[in-house]
Amino acid sequence: MQGRAITQDQLDHLFTAALEAAVGRIEKDGHFHPLVFELRGTGAIHNVAVLDTDTIDGRRTVIDRLFAILRPRVAEGTVKACAIALDRHDDAEVAVLLRAPNFSANIAVPYTEEGKGFLKLKRRLSLGEFGAREVPNELF
Repeated sequence: MQGRAITQDQLDHLFTAALEAAVGRIEKDGHFHPLVFELRGTGAIHNVAVLDTDTIDGRRTVIDRLFAILRPRVAEGTVKACAIALDRHDDAEVAVLLRAPNFSANIAVPYTEEGKGFLKLKRRLSLGEFGAREVPNELF
């Protein structure tokens, strides 16, 4: 474990930022690529655009690659906690991978989707009950 503990309030804000962005992307576009959020030392939460120029070898998943990009930022102290939101559209759920020095869980958020309109589909998501699963911490 590295650095000081992150408070529950900070974890809640980080999780909420990732989940709200994921819901917004699904409602707007119907899907999204993984979204990365960082909690910085100032307490600010930043959505980070990731440009991964590493060679694709087929052995590492997108998440493995994102963790590899985040590790140096965690080691240098830029990132105090992070959240990665994943679109699991086939399972009708959003997954938020939440990591901090004192917390490591994957949180599944099931949803139902309602759509209206023909030319311009307007989607509306209703969230179900969250389920958290503690996992090994790959970053802290």
